Amino acid sequence: MGVPIIIEKLEDVDPLLSRVCETANRTAQALARVSASEPGGLELLRRMKFTEMAWHPIDDGRSLNLVEQINQTWTCLVSFKSLRFLFDRHPDAGGFRLNLGTEPGTDVISLRPDVVAAEAFAAVHPSNNRKLAKDLAKLDGVRLGRPEPGRGLTDRVRFRHSASGCAVTRDSG
Repeated sequence: MGVPIIIEKLEDVDPLLSRVCETANRTAQALARVSASEPGGLELLRRMKFTEMAWHPIDDGRSLNLVEQINQTWTCLVSFKSLRFLFDRHPDAGGFRLNLGTEPGTDVISLRPDVVAAEAFAAVHPSNNRKLAKDLAKLDGVRLGRPEPGRGLTDRVRFRHSASGCAVTRDSG
C-alpha cells in the first residue's frame, strides 16, 4: 500500500469495505475466466500463486497474485471491522491510523496519542505461524493512558503478556 490509512470517523469505513468487495468480485471474474480455459490443476495453482491475476483489496490499480490478495483482503476486513468496536469503546481516540500489509508499526493506532494500540490479523487458527504470540509480544509493555486537558495522561495502564496469559494493569508512570 505504501501509505497508512487515516480513518477519522466510522462513516469512513464503509467506502473501504465496498472497495474490498468490488476488488474481490473483479478477481472472482478473472479466476472464472482462467478456470474456464480448463488448465490442469497444477497449472491453475501455478497461476494463482505466481501470476498477477488479482488486485490489492483497496488499491485496485496494484496487481497481485491471488494468494497475496486473499491474505491482504482478510487483513483489511479484520482491521476495518475492528474499527466499529474501537470507535464505540474509545470515542476519545480521535480516529485511527491503519498500517496494513507491509507498513511498519502497530496495525491500528489512535490518532490521539496513547489511547489505542492494536494488532489485527486473520488466520485459520490463532497458532498459525505463531502470529498471535508475535503480536502479543509486540504489544508487551505498551503504555496507554486517557488524556485529560491540563493533566496529561491519567488512568495509565500497561499491557503485559506471558505464557500463562495477558494482563492489563494500572501503571504508576
